Amino acid sequence: MPLPQCATPTTTDWSSRIIPTLGAIAAVYLIAVPLAMLIYAAFRGPADFLPFEAGAQWTVDNVRAVFTDPIMYGEIIPDTLTFVAGTVCLTTVMALAMAWLIERTDLPYRGVWFALIIFPTLVPIVVQAIAWILLLSPNAGWINRLIRVATGWSGKGPVDVFSMAGLIFCQSLSVAPFVFLQFSATLRAMNPAFEDASRGSGASTWTTLRRITLPVLLPGLLAPIILITLITFEQFELPLIIGLPGGINVFAYRIYNELNPASGLPNYGRAAAISLPFLAMGLLALLAYNHAIRNAEKFVTVTGKAYAQRRIPLGAWRWPAYGFLGFYVGFAAILPALILLWTSLFGFSVPGSVPLDQASLASYRQLFADPLLWRAVRNSFTVAILSALIVTLLGALIAWIVTRSTFSGRWLLDALSFMSLGIPAVITGLAVMVLYLSVPIGIYGTVWILVIAYSYRLAVSTRLSRATIMQVHKELEEASEAAGARWLTTQVRILLPLIMPGLVSAFLLLFIIGMREFTLPFVLYSQENVVMSVLIWQFFQGGEPARSAALATLMIAIVLPLVVFARRYLVSRGAGE
Repeated sequence: MPLPQCATPTTTDWSSRIIPTLGAIAAVYLIAVPLAMLIYAAFRGPADFLPFEAGAQWTVDNVRAVFTDPIMYGEIIPDTLTFVAGTVCLTTVMALAMAWLIERTDLPYRGVWFALIIFPTLVPIVVQAIAWILLLSPNAGWINRLIRVATGWSGKGPVDVFSMAGLIFCQSLSVAPFVFLQFSATLRAMNPAFEDASRGSGASTWTTLRRITLPVLLPGLLAPIILITLITFEQFELPLIIGLPGGINVFAYRIYNELNPASGLPNYGRAAAISLPFLAMGLLALLAYNHAIRNAEKFVTVTGKAYAQRRIPLGAWRWPAYGFLGFYVGFAAILPALILLWTSLFGFSVPGSVPLDQASLASYRQLFADPLLWRAVRNSFTVAILSALIVTLLGALIAWIVTRSTFSGRWLLDALSFMSLGIPAVITGLAVMVLYLSVPIGIYGTVWILVIAYSYRLAVSTRLSRATIMQVHKELEEASEAAGARWLTTQVRILLPLIMPGLVSAFLLLFIIGMREFTLPFVLYSQENVVMSVLIWQFFQGGEPARSAALATLMIAIVLPLVVFARRYLVSRGAGE
C-alpha cells in the first residue's frame, strides 16, 4: 500500500510521507482497533474470561443469548423505539419552530434568544438530568409540590418525570439546541424568492410555509432529523438517570448492565454481542445522514445572486412566540440553573418555605474540603484539553491526506473518520475497556485511558478542517515547495496559519464536548480517573443532593464563559441582529 504523500513533491522529503502515515495509523488505531476487539469479544467465551485470556474459546453463545432473550423483544426494543420516535418528533417540532422564529420573523432580541437556546449544549446532561429530577420528581419536585399546594391535589404528581413521557420531554429539551443550530443554518441559506412569489400571488403565511418553505427545505431538514435519531438512539445518560427508576430499559443501559451486574462478574462477551446490532443500526443511520447531506447540497444553496432575508412580522403572535420560547428556555436553562443554586444553599426546600437568611454554604465548604473534587477538576480539564488537542491536530492531518495527497486509500480513511460519528459512546467505552483489559500496558483505570477514549471523535475535526483546507488554494503550498521549503515547513508556515481559525473552532467544540462527557468516564470509571460529571452523579446517588447541586452549579459557572466563544463561532450576523 503506497504511503500518503504530497500531490506534487519537488524533492525527496520523507516528512511528507512519514507524518501523514503516522496520522493515518493513529486514526485507524483509535477507531478500528477497539471496534475490532469488540467484534472479537462478542464471539469469545465463557463469560468469566477475557477475549485473549488463556482458556477463552470461540463461541456463538453470546450472540445466541442476545437474540433469544425475550426481554430484548418484550422490553428493550419497544422501549428504545418509543423513546427514539417520541424524541425525534418532539425535538423536530420545537427546533424548527425556534429556528423559524429566529431566522424568518421580526422577533425582537433574536441574538439574546439564540444564546439562551444554545446554552444547554454547554451543560453536561447529567447536570440537566439532576435539575429536572429536582423540578419534576413525583414526590419532592418543585413544580409538583407547587401544583399540589395550588390545586389541593392529593398523592404524588401530577407530573412524573420517571416515565416514558418525562424521559422524552427531557431528552428533547437536551438535544433541541443541536437540531436548532442546523435548522437555523438551513433557513438562513434559503433564497426567499419563491416565498415572495407565493405571498405576492395572495397565499397566506401558513400556506406559503406548508406549500413552499417546507418542501424546498426538506432535504436540508432531513439531515438533522437523521442526526438526532442517531444521537437519541445512543443516549445513555438520561435513560440511566431518569428512565431506569421508571422501569424503562433501552439498548445503551442494557450494555452497561452486562458490565455491572447485580451479582457475579462482568460479562464482556454478552455486552459486546448486544453492541453488534446497536452498532449496525447506528452506522445505517449514519449512512442515511451522509446521503441526506449530499442531497441537501443540491437543494439549499447560496447562489451568486444577492438576496436579503425578508422577515415576517409576527404582529399579535409575538406574545405566543415569547411564551413558547420562554417555556423552552425556562425548562432547558433558567429553571435548572436556579434550582441547582437553590438546592446547594437550601437543600430540598421550596422557595417560600424557608427564610432567605437560612441559606448555608455548608455544601460548598464540604465540597472544597474534599480532595476528590480537585482530582475530578484536574482530570476533567486534562482529558478535555488533551483529547481536544489530539483530535484537532489528527483531524487536520486526515483532512490534508484526503484533500491534498495522492494516497489511494484516502477515501477509506475519510469514511473511517466519519464513521466515528455513528459509534455510540457506550460502545466506545466498552470497546476501549475490553481492549486495555486484554492488552496489559498499564493505562486501564488511569486518566490516560479517558484521553484515548475521548479521542475517537475524529469526525468533528476532520469535517471542519477539510472544509477549511479546501478554501486554501494548493498553489500557495506548491510555491513554497518550489522555493525549496520542505513539506513540514510549508505546512507549519503556510497552511497552518491560514486554517488556524477552523482549528480553533474545532478545538473549542471538542473541549466543550469533553467537559460535558459523562458516558465514557462513567463506563471507564475508577477512583483515579474520576471527572466532575461522574462525581456529580455519585454525590446525587449517595444521598447528598446539596453537594451534588453545589458541584453542578460550579460546573455551570465554569462552562458559562464558553457561551461567549460559542456565540462568536456559531452565531451568524442574521441571528445576532
